[in-house]
Amino acid sequence: MAGTAQLARSAPGARLYDPDAKHLWNRVHRTLNVRTSGGQEFGADRLDPLVWGDTQHLLTGPSHTAALATLDEFIKRRGELLIVEPTRRAIFQRDLWAIFDWLAESYGPHQDARRALMTRLARMIRGVALTRDEIAGLPDTYRAAADSRTLPSLPGELDSSSGPWITVGGQGSSVVPQHADEMSRSAFQVMWRLPGGAADTASYLNKLWEFPQPFAPDPSFTLAGAGERRVKVNPALPQLPDGAQIALVRSALLIDRDGRVTPSRVVESIQIRTFGSNPPFSEFNLSRAALFASQSGGLKALRSDDEDLLTFSDKGMDNFEHASAAGRAVRGNRPLEMCEACHSDLTPRLESIRSLPHILRPNALVDSRHERWARWFSQANAAASLKMRRYDWGVLQALWHSTPR
Repeated sequence: MAGTAQLARSAPGARLYDPDAKHLWNRVHRTLNVRTSGGQEFGADRLDPLVWGDTQHLLTGPSHTAALATLDEFIKRRGELLIVEPTRRAIFQRDLWAIFDWLAESYGPHQDARRALMTRLARMIRGVALTRDEIAGLPDTYRAAADSRTLPSLPGELDSSSGPWITVGGQGSSVVPQHADEMSRSAFQVMWRLPGGAADTASYLNKLWEFPQPFAPDPSFTLAGAGERRVKVNPALPQLPDGAQIALVRSALLIDRDGRVTPSRVVESIQIRTFGSNPPFSEFNLSRAALFASQSGGLKALRSDDEDLLTFSDKGMDNFEHASAAGRAVRGNRPLEMCEACHSDLTPRLESIRSLPHILRPNALVDSRHERWARWFSQANAAASLKMRRYDWGVLQALWHSTPR
């Protein structure tokens, strides 16, 4: 099937961390992140692991036995000492943390299996942790990608204090709560740009905030007869012009050697929506292989025909296990097309901006002093603070402090 081949060819093989495919770090990564279907492998260089809420993989049978054996070998051999290069250690920790959180967040059977894996993962996460200074010295993947000029459609001034982009949102919460909740090991910045530049963007955002009635009753809500009523973004709000853009920038949080959640400059993805454009969406994702090879800062542009399996906002059925039970190979979707499922221009333009209600009254006005670079970092610090108040973080901290070094 063409879709399966398209999915499979994104895997760079088993030599991410070392040229030797049998290197312990490569084997750990493969054990935790690679899934198979129809004789093909998936997930080796994917941004997030291919696991869902009802996934049995790693929790039962040979995959669980293999995972325990590989993690035990890592701990016994002091595997954290095998690679000292900070960027590889940071990405390795990031991936271990993703599996840990999936185990901690998923409720249901196999609690003993979950705890067995989490206990080992917590020890490994701590073992590869960097100092706060080392995290500060990690590559700025966005800036490296922009300076490489190898990604023509990547905006080059997202991080500029004098450029055309303005970051929106308050300092204590996220304007993209679903993204922030499902991918809580990352920080998110939402940035706007109107064709006229920063001044026009600031003026437009100010008009939205000053609009006297930013919300209106939602007549499509069907439970009004039961006494519950809801609102939607007021369609009378001043509309966005063609050429306006919104960017969602995702960057990695890491855990430093002292056990604190720490923002990094490792940008994991950039999603850009251009209104009135066809296609309306573009996306750039971090590739471990490209990052370790110092290619374009590690960011790669997603092509219109690229396919993937949906994990964001789809935390139920395991695609691999369901496909196996049905006697077929996994089938992917085109991510750039899936974006339109939630953010379609077929709906009123402002209504399709899911983050918009979080920057309208009674929320705080966006950055009126235009401190866009400072706001970029303030959002990352807020994400780190929010992460440390989550249940999964409490589970990790308990295991972090209870296992031997």
